Amino acid sequence: MDYFKDNPAKAVPIAGAVLALIATYFPGIPQEAILAVVAALVGGGIYAQKQEDAKTVEAYAVVPGEVEGIERQNQLLTAILEAEKDKPMPADSETKAFASTDQHAVTWGQ
Repeated sequence: MDYFKDNPAKAVPIAGAVLALIATYFPGIPQEAILAVVAALVGGGIYAQKQEDAKTVEAYAVVPGEVEGIERQNQLLTAILEAEKDKPMPADSETKAFASTDQHAVTWGQ
């Protein structure tokens, strides 16, 4: 039962399917009883949605340590970009070597 308590979104449709089977195979069940179970399923669906929403909020929560880590990464990337900014751009002859290494892509389909 802990599985369904942890994952109520999976339990509600199963209960609905079981209710449909019972109502089909036992037509003598009073409609009031079926409607009461349907109302309970609607309430269970609302509960399941709240549980899933809480999981989503928890998953997207930002931990203070993570914020510091992201800020540190941004600082490091900024420092790398600043260091690379002063280097000269490669000459044309240096960049053509990369274009000529991919010969298979050029001849594909011929």
